[in-house]
Amino acid sequence: MNSRKSFIAISALLIAAITLSVAAFGSSQDQDGVQAATVEINDKGFEPSTLKLKAGAPAKVTFVRKTDETCAKEVVLKDYKIERKLPLNEPVMVEFTPRKGEFVFACGMNMVKGKLIVE
Repeated sequence: MNSRKSFIAISALLIAAITLSVAAFGSSQDQDGVQAATVEINDKGFEPSTLKLKAGAPAKVTFVRKTDETCAKEVVLKDYKIERKLPLNEPVMVEFTPRKGEFVFACGMNMVKGKLIVE
């Protein structure tokens, strides 16, 4: 009986670890191969601050600003020529096809930053 409880506990921890790793990097893929991620803007900045995406697969990243306490009232992805205003508590979807490399996304003042890692 003890080994069964151990197995259940280890399984639960493994599932939790996988879920947290996906949440930490914020990316998933739907049945059409479109990558989806959500980034929340709060008093700590962009969360998650790093997104991992696959090169060549279309991506939809939704930004939701939850605070007025930072300068992050817009998001800029210079390398993709994307600039979007971020109204408070309104989801803003950004669609693009990522190319391999590391890219910065930032607020309009370039003070609050996040990173795209595209493999």
